[in-house]
Amino acid sequence: MERVKIRETNLDFGSLTNRATTDMIVLHHTGENDIDVSAEQIHGWHLNQEWAGIGYHFVIRKDGTIERGRPEWAVGSHAYGENSHTLGIHISGDFEQAKPTENQIDSCAALIADLCERYSISCDRAHIVGHGELMPTACPGKNLQALLNNGVLIDRAKSYIYGTVKNEKPPEEKLWNDIQEKIWNFFKNKGLNNYAIAGIMGNLYAESGLIPTNLQNNFESTLGMTDEKYTQSVDNGSYGKEEFMYDSAGYGLAQWTYYARKAALYTFAKGKGKSIGDLDTQLEFLWSELEEHSALLAELKNAESVREVSTLFLLDFERPADQSEGQRAKRAGYSQEFFDKFGGSEMRYNNLDEVPDWAKDTVKKWQELKIINGDGANLDLSADMVRLIVMFERRMRVSI
Repeated sequence: MERVKIRETNLDFGSLTNRATTDMIVLHHTGENDIDVSAEQIHGWHLNQEWAGIGYHFVIRKDGTIERGRPEWAVGSHAYGENSHTLGIHISGDFEQAKPTENQIDSCAALIADLCERYSISCDRAHIVGHGELMPTACPGKNLQALLNNGVLIDRAKSYIYGTVKNEKPPEEKLWNDIQEKIWNFFKNKGLNNYAIAGIMGNLYAESGLIPTNLQNNFESTLGMTDEKYTQSVDNGSYGKEEFMYDSAGYGLAQWTYYARKAALYTFAKGKGKSIGDLDTQLEFLWSELEEHSALLAELKNAESVREVSTLFLLDFERPADQSEGQRAKRAGYSQEFFDKFGGSEMRYNNLDEVPDWAKDTVKKWQELKIINGDGANLDLSADMVRLIVMFERRMRVSI
């Protein structure tokens, strides 16, 4: 994605410490008469408190301008007990009484997306939090917190991260949910466990947004066709099989691109008398491909974590050009969301190795204190229980 524009402020600081880990973003507000405060003003306030300087890394003004606060590499001073691993974003205004401007919302989402990409932070509610989720405070105000809770900020940030792929929801929420449920149930009926299904769906979402008629974005202009036009043209023969096979355009749920795979999809759909963009047909074709990869399918059936399947499917099945750690983290984040939505209540973390990295240290400490099972096995923790344990630990750390 394109990097966000940040106005450099060239502020002078006292002694600062390098931040070794970055795995969370914390949102704040001014909370004073809804003023459009600048990074320079906050810097002055914090210097007067004998701090090294402004504690936030970024300040977002009412017009959406993003200003540099504390250097990005430095440990901040914005969330007591959590500064060593977090980045702080201050959005100017009092969001207990007012609402962020549309420009602020958009800039905040773009900045979150940028930071998540560069630091391989999962763009989800476990890693993007309001100040009040870490300690007893009304910050960042109920109106900004609501944008986190209802998914507006996270969804918009994801649209920036995955902007080169059509992963936007179909217009009707019910249709979108029906598509997800159909895909989940298809693989469930094939005998895959919830980890495997979530890992597959996270990859398919990164490829196509789970839109079976999805034509690779840059080929829409190259070929002069929309998703619908391309699909119809292949179906009615005006865009022939040879053209479909060799145009190098990714298509469908898995963005099939290689000519032999596109030819096989074409033949499979025609043999059933279905459109090449038919969801059920593509799922059946995808399963037939997996059956030909017997070793991969065996690993999927024995999967023990979402991240394991997500990375395995990326490397051994999808094989995109970008196989970086950042790309793996993105797809794992999507996969975890599907797991939490459809499978999280059915499957639980049974040992420390299965617990997500962001919660592992806290769960390990609770084991050592004998608050939960201390032998490392048979934890039987749900995703919700893990989140509550981490949240309780954060609040206790602040109050002690």
